Amino acid sequence: MRILQLICVLSLCIGGCVKKELPPNFVFIIIDDQNMELSCFGKDYIQTPHLDILASEGIRFNHAYVQQAVCAASRSSFLTSLHPRSTGVEYPYSYYFVEKVIPTYGTIGKYFMQNGYDTRYFGKVHHGYEEELGEPNYHPGGTRYVSPENIQIDEELGNLGVPPYEKFNGPDSLFQDGRIANAVIRALDGWKNEQPFFYVVGFLKPHLPFSAPEKYWDLYQREKIPLAVNTDRPEGYNDISISRYNLQQYKWQHDTRDSLFTDDYSRTLRNAYFACTSFVDAQIGKIMDEVDRMGISGNTYFVYISDHGFHLGEKNHWGKTTLYEPSLNSPLIISRKGMMNKGALCDALVEYVDIMPTLLDLAGIRLPEHLEGVSMVPLLNDPERTFKKAVFSQQERDAIGRRKGYSVRNDQYRYTEWHNHVTDEIIAVELYDLQSDPLETVNLALDPSNKATVEKMAEVLDAGWEAALPEGVVNKSNNPEAPPAYAWGPEGVPRRKLWHEVYGGNEADGWEKAIDIRLSKGREVLKK
Repeated sequence: MRILQLICVLSLCIGGCVKKELPPNFVFIIIDDQNMELSCFGKDYIQTPHLDILASEGIRFNHAYVQQAVCAASRSSFLTSLHPRSTGVEYPYSYYFVEKVIPTYGTIGKYFMQNGYDTRYFGKVHHGYEEELGEPNYHPGGTRYVSPENIQIDEELGNLGVPPYEKFNGPDSLFQDGRIANAVIRALDGWKNEQPFFYVVGFLKPHLPFSAPEKYWDLYQREKIPLAVNTDRPEGYNDISISRYNLQQYKWQHDTRDSLFTDDYSRTLRNAYFACTSFVDAQIGKIMDEVDRMGISGNTYFVYISDHGFHLGEKNHWGKTTLYEPSLNSPLIISRKGMMNKGALCDALVEYVDIMPTLLDLAGIRLPEHLEGVSMVPLLNDPERTFKKAVFSQQERDAIGRRKGYSVRNDQYRYTEWHNHVTDEIIAVELYDLQSDPLETVNLALDPSNKATVEKMAEVLDAGWEAALPEGVVNKSNNPEAPPAYAWGPEGVPRRKLWHEVYGGNEADGWEKAIDIRLSKGREVLKK
């Protein structure tokens, strides 16, 4: 026996007898349209017990911000750690991003795959784009609704014939997110612990339509559901700040832009949205249980994000695509059993471009120099340390690149400029003091007494993200600015059609020629 023990001790030095510990595993969860209304972020009326467990075992980031509050632009940004200026994506993906950026720079999934990880995508990861990995991607299939009545109406009349919500008494697996969770569990069950895994799980809810099993609706008492506390538009806001495109879809109570929904209807919508949130929480719980059953929870990171936030009546808006806090401030949890500082709430300003370098860093993978984000590992070690001085977001308002908004947020203020890129004019300016006015109810930029603050924040916005990096951090990316967004894929057909109607040219000539036409003729054409 002693001889055998001696052999094992000696063989430990050369990799025998005791197997080398694998790098950490990752379950990277991406939610579609989930805002900050979660119990672990202080909204105790939301039923999300599994996220509460993840939060108690990990670190929550209270001030995490997306680079653009629309799915295509946001996903292209955090999946590559590039700001929209470098991706060239507005909505949907652009030809430049698909044909130049992804092949040149790669994505977070490609980096994990190339570094020995079993890498798989489940559900919605990219927006309308299929990235080839070592394993086939999983898509749940099925329709947006589950009831036969709604499916038939949707097929015959489209969005305008169906309500923006659905309650149906059926099993979780009848819904797309239930099937996504089951597919992840099957993959985990078949996982061989010869290599670590990086599973990206893209749940579809609470994206419209708000469709969830009845039992999750019943977690909430409709009459006790709180309403948005600031349904008024901000004092001094400009009309360009609020886009109500969601009211052009589905069969809402009404489609009158400036009228409120009744309290009862608003509670129905919020009940539906919260039911979707609880439904997805239950699917996450199933994956957590499987990881626990496998005995690998101590070496598996769960990372929870959304592609952006979502207004639920705030500023009389139901949707995304604004440069206000409900659209831009989005959930971020990084969790693993046995973590330092577990249960901490980090108030540092972070951006979604910081997610990719953080996960690569946790995996021990060398960070490529083209990344524009910063690893948040120092914040995991010390959640109270200082980090970025400001965070940056933007939003387009035209399919042909005419008007855009640019926004910066620091510890106290959010400052936004809306630009007309044809005339080089600033259409509107907004300034909100988030310390004294966290709900962004009064635009201070219109008060002459705030001129000095407006000028100071304008300088921060103009200096850009590189000037706001943490102390001592130097970014060497130096990435080229992307050309105007020329929409890619079937979903981009209406935008490409509009593009060619405005600028001329022929789509058959190729996207690069179309961009050349836009750059050479753009101002002259649009000024007419």
